[in-house]
Amino acid sequence: MVYKMDHYDVCIIGAGAAGLSAGTAAAERGHKVIIVDKNKKAGMKLYATGNGKCNIANSHMAFCCYYDSSFAAEILGDEPYKEVIDFMKELGVECVSKSGYYYPRSGQASTVVWALLDRLRFLGAEILLNTAVDHIEIKDGRYIIHKNVKALLSADKLIIATGGFSMPSLGAIDENTATGLYADLGLKTAPAKPMLCPVITKEDLTCLAGVRTGANVSIYADGKLIEEYGEVQFTDYGLSGIVIFNMSYYEPEKLYLDTLNGISEEEFVRSFRRLKESDPQRSLHAFMNGYLNDKLAEYIISVKCGYSTKTKLNDAPEDAAVKLYKSAAKLEFTFKQLYGYEHSQVTKGGILTSMINPEDMRVKCVPGLYAAGEAVDVAGKCGGYNLMFAIISGRKAGRS
Repeated sequence: MVYKMDHYDVCIIGAGAAGLSAGTAAAERGHKVIIVDKNKKAGMKLYATGNGKCNIANSHMAFCCYYDSSFAAEILGDEPYKEVIDFMKELGVECVSKSGYYYPRSGQASTVVWALLDRLRFLGAEILLNTAVDHIEIKDGRYIIHKNVKALLSADKLIIATGGFSMPSLGAIDENTATGLYADLGLKTAPAKPMLCPVITKEDLTCLAGVRTGANVSIYADGKLIEEYGEVQFTDYGLSGIVIFNMSYYEPEKLYLDTLNGISEEEFVRSFRRLKESDPQRSLHAFMNGYLNDKLAEYIISVKCGYSTKTKLNDAPEDAAVKLYKSAAKLEFTFKQLYGYEHSQVTKGGILTSMINPEDMRVKCVPGLYAAGEAVDVAGKCGGYNLMFAIISGRKAGRS
């Protein structure tokens, strides 16, 4: 007896933000659609995005917010947040802006997931869960989807929305599996690495664990100075916080923190001398604590400058004020490695953008094949940029 597979117009691999968005667009065209996902429920990572609140878009649209800015610009246009908000409104999800960062009004990522699933159900799209695709075959112009050597279904068009490898505990695709699927389809990829994650430093920062401070963080990447202000969180292994996440893409040799951002050297030295005259018995630690967290002040005084925290201002070396300022204003740390996929929000790398037509997310060299979302080598900073790209690129692929 010959086994007859179910056949679909469009098959989507991955039920994340890109895959679900692609499914709605394809089903709206009247196509017979199936979405296949390895997890027990759709939208696993989407439920957790934005700490469960789902920062879905951002009106602060500068293409420097994407690390492959030229390709992202072609996909997204000038005001992509409006497209996302309009799509959400169509789904019945009201969004609110918090200083340009858009969230569902409910404050719950589940609102977005459930609305997408409701739309897919209404349009007649199917979702096949607990199904880890491990091989894709192209035969007679059709895509044959396999699991454990068995052919499951076929489709005229295939959309790769497998996502990245970050947060494996939330069901991210395994890197070896993804690599195998890309090889099946003849897709070339950029090397994958975790991104938007903490940084492990060579310095032992156990003494600073738990400290938070505002700082202007600067690095050099390809000889170019890159700066961003934000809250830095010190951990026993290194540095964390959104500003550090954004810098993690570059894997810089050094990171410099200006913990005295906005205070000039002249102003700092003048303050030191004034206190030295009015209160000569004040300690270096007490003086620095007037500017910084006490643990951070102690670290700069003793570790970076080599002074005793108990040294009195009156007994401090002549150049102490300048030395303290320069250390605090350019607090240097040495990059060791990224913290890993489990602690990263996004994966750097994926299908090369040179293989993708930005108008419709079509893979140029393979008829009927499309890619969207994090599976593509496009990554943005924290703040809704990656989710915005996933939704818009997914909708483009699904409409094609």
